[in-house]
Amino acid sequence: MRSKSEGTASFRFILRRLASGRLALDDLWLLVVPLVLLILLEYEQVRPHDFRWHLRSGRIIAETKAIPAADLFTYTRAGVPWANQGWLMQTLLYLLYRCGGLPLVIFLNALLIALGYALVVTACWRAGVTARAAGLAAVGAAALGVIHWGVRPQAASFPLFGAVVWVMESHRARAGRIIWTLPALFALWSNLHGGFVFGLGVWGLYALCRPAADLSRQRALTGETRQVVVVGALSALALSLNPNGPLGTARYVWGFLQSDATFRYNLEFQPLSMHQLDGQLFFAVLTLYLFLACRRRAMPPPDTALATILLGALSLYSRRASPWLGMAAAPAFAQALHARKGGSPSVGPSSPRAGTRWVNYLFMTVLLMLLGARLPWLRPYLPGPPEQRAYVVAAETPVQAAAALCDLGPEVRLFNDIAFGSYLIWACPDLPVFMDTRFELYPDAMWRDYLLVADARFGWEKVLARYGVNTILASRRDQSLLISAALASGDWQPLHEDHAAVILQRRPR
Repeated sequence: MRSKSEGTASFRFILRRLASGRLALDDLWLLVVPLVLLILLEYEQVRPHDFRWHLRSGRIIAETKAIPAADLFTYTRAGVPWANQGWLMQTLLYLLYRCGGLPLVIFLNALLIALGYALVVTACWRAGVTARAAGLAAVGAAALGVIHWGVRPQAASFPLFGAVVWVMESHRARAGRIIWTLPALFALWSNLHGGFVFGLGVWGLYALCRPAADLSRQRALTGETRQVVVVGALSALALSLNPNGPLGTARYVWGFLQSDATFRYNLEFQPLSMHQLDGQLFFAVLTLYLFLACRRRAMPPPDTALATILLGALSLYSRRASPWLGMAAAPAFAQALHARKGGSPSVGPSSPRAGTRWVNYLFMTVLLMLLGARLPWLRPYLPGPPEQRAYVVAAETPVQAAAALCDLGPEVRLFNDIAFGSYLIWACPDLPVFMDTRFELYPDAMWRDYLLVADARFGWEKVLARYGVNTILASRRDQSLLISAALASGDWQPLHEDHAAVILQRRPR
């Protein structure tokens, strides 16, 4: 097991090596995953699906100094109680947007996610493995989170979950005092994003397995074990330090889990499938890990094994759990990559040969140049298709259609694509929408109505008449059948058309 001082100072040690001209290949293994992720995510675009309504909520909080407790954005659910658990992250996103626009928000998103995986790399290295094993394990962890890196509040959960994994491995390495930071971490997390459920679950497994291990050896609980249990209890209590209080947090979690619509209609919460990239990566990484663990007899600690099994099973039910599976299992994956028959290789930092130092520095220089060149502010000056160079807003965003809708006046009664609804909440704040991507807010009956209209199934016009709809904002990509059916009916006339959306208005009778 790596010493406490080595584990704590890993990145400080690398910085000293950089300054002294002795950058080793091991140092690059620890840096490459966070740096490559930062480079890739700097080129992210803001999609309309699940960001703008958070920005609008943050603006309301910043301007009114009050957190919305009921729906303010739709005419179909206006005034219905709504638990806004991520109020603090929404406010931070709005303040960042006000200071630096979308480029600053994109950069923060990239930085938070890269920091999360940097903490995972450090946690793996603390587990006593080579830097190469730690870096490769982080690659596997990142592969399981690849579709969950969009620009939205969930980015806050990556460094916080990574911190939980890092603290856990630090405590295993007998750096005990660091775990007292966890209650404060969970208090912050409960105001940023609902991912705190996964972090507390992983720590809870550690807190359960430590006493079980002591009792199985027929001895009293050690001081370190009692420390783990106390910190776990304080962390659970710290989740109540938010405006909703302990009952509000419990209601939020329970209400979210009880929402059939979330798991039935939200693609991010649906089961993994081998027909999609994230499912293929999930099965490839898990198969490799199980093969190495069995072949090299690298058994993980009981809590890590339980976390891997439970999060793996949960990922098969809902792909939203897969990034946390990758991060939680990364130290065990690193141990499996590190293990060798007949003994383990040295885990200490290597000393670079004089002839290889220039190669290491050249590679590091290229990474840093790419990091600087792909900053969101520089995107208009980079080569590539104009829609990627010039804009940080994704092409499917109905920018022009939203501007046209804002000019129509208060008499508009809208049916909209749910992703477009999220964008309109920000772009056209005086226009209440039909639905948006807050899946848990809408009952199943509304979802059935929405899907019936969106797919132009039999009776779609009767549903729109029941809601008093006189205007349709349809996605060209996802609702082409609705557009065709509305135009063929003769009752709807096009008011606006562009590459992303079509606005249709009911003809006067």
